[in-house]
Amino acid sequence: MQVGDYVVKPSCIREENCLKNFLKRNNFKYADYFENNPINREYLIVINVIRRTYFEIDRYYIAGQEILSEKEFLEKINYEKYSIYKKLFSDDDKLVYEGYTILDKPFGLGVAYYSNGNKYREGIFGRRGMIEGKEFYSNGKIKFEGILKYPGYGPIYPTMGNLYNEDGELIFSGKFEVKKGGVGFPMVKYPKYYRFNEKDRPEIEYL
Repeated sequence: MQVGDYVVKPSCIREENCLKNFLKRNNFKYADYFENNPINREYLIVINVIRRTYFEIDRYYIAGQEILSEKEFLEKINYEKYSIYKKLFSDDDKLVYEGYTILDKPFGLGVAYYSNGNKYREGIFGRRGMIEGKEFYSNGKIKFEGILKYPGYGPIYPTMGNLYNEDGELIFSGKFEVKKGGVGFPMVKYPKYYRFNEKDRPEIEYL
């Protein structure tokens, strides 16, 4: 299994109501190269919320992994239970966020944008920012993909994933080493190349 994977047992009967159609509506791509679903066995759906992919797999191949119902999956990542899909704009009428919200604040699956229109972050948003997904440089190249964590003080910081340079080249993959300053402000000790604040990042108010 990969970082960002959720294993879900499909429960729909009618095709138009099934989880796969929900994923398609939210721009998840079917990763058929991972598929392993013999027709005579019960299948599960593996959903990666970072890479926005999903595929079917025989339950026989899943061991030691938490299996969620469709309802549990949607509640866990806050897509539907409380959220409303909206577009949020800056004071000068530029799109800063598109996705699920609570009280007009990002919460759930969404995309944040730089003022130049390029993606800033894409993934699952929580109380104080993105907690799982992708981050980009303002030039449009990917910067990071993985999992982030709420600190006691300061910005959300990466804990596990891939880091890329401004040319889009992978320079690190694995667990990030983070230390806390005197007031608890997180600092990435390794890899040192990661920086918290990108120029031109959108000003977004979170819950």
